Amino acid sequence: MELCRSLHEQLNTHKKEVQILRSEKETLENVLTMKCQDTRKALKNELHRVNEEVTRHYGQMRAESTRLQQQLGNLKTEKTAIEKEIVRMTKRIEELEAAIGKDSDDEP
Repeated sequence: MELCRSLHEQLNTHKKEVQILRSEKETLENVLTMKCQDTRKALKNELHRVNEEVTRHYGQMRAESTRLQQQLGNLKTEKTAIEKEIVRMTKRIEELEAAIGKDSDDEP
């Protein structure tokens, strides 16, 4: 009879331990689930922030590229105008030199 009582007490003790372990397991699962949710939420927020920053930088780069393309076009136009002016001035110098040469040829 004593052995039965002892075994029964041990069985009850083990049942209580199993209940405690199950409760701890459930608590740990809940904590892990909450931590996973918090981490997922933080990562989503960070991803959203980074996406917005990348989009903003991309827009700035596009605007800068457009501005630089316009400047390049303006510089090419100015270069062409300067080249035409150089050709015009070179011809005028040649004309003046020719006129001066003719005048000096007319003198005795």
